[in-house]
Amino acid sequence: MESCLTKLKYHFFARNHIQALLPNEPLTFCICIEKETWVVWFSKNEFSFEKTNQVDEIDTKMIMGKPIAMDLLSGNIRLSQLRKYNHVVYEGSFRHFLLLESVFWLCRDYDEQAEAVSF
Repeated sequence: MESCLTKLKYHFFARNHIQALLPNEPLTFCICIEKETWVVWFSKNEFSFEKTNQVDEIDTKMIMGKPIAMDLLSGNIRLSQLRKYNHVVYEGSFRHFLLLESVFWLCRDYDEQAEAVSF
């Protein structure tokens, strides 16, 4: 799980076009996976995460299985698809849902050459 979040953090800072979507104040969300809880904070200037046992002030909470969480953080599946098929329990605002889905999708691994459109 930590490696998926580290990769997400790398892409978060490497892709400058994402910055336009991000809030000035940190958004805090937690991902509850079986017996683990990961808290993630991000804003225009920061991205950090930690494994914790207690969760204080959070904006959004997601509960899912570990394989599903890894697919989500890797960009293999969208958050809306997981929610549609009841593979994730999401607690938070719709605005934060859209922001998280966008960040996860834009920070996925992809081959820029393969997706380039030629005319």
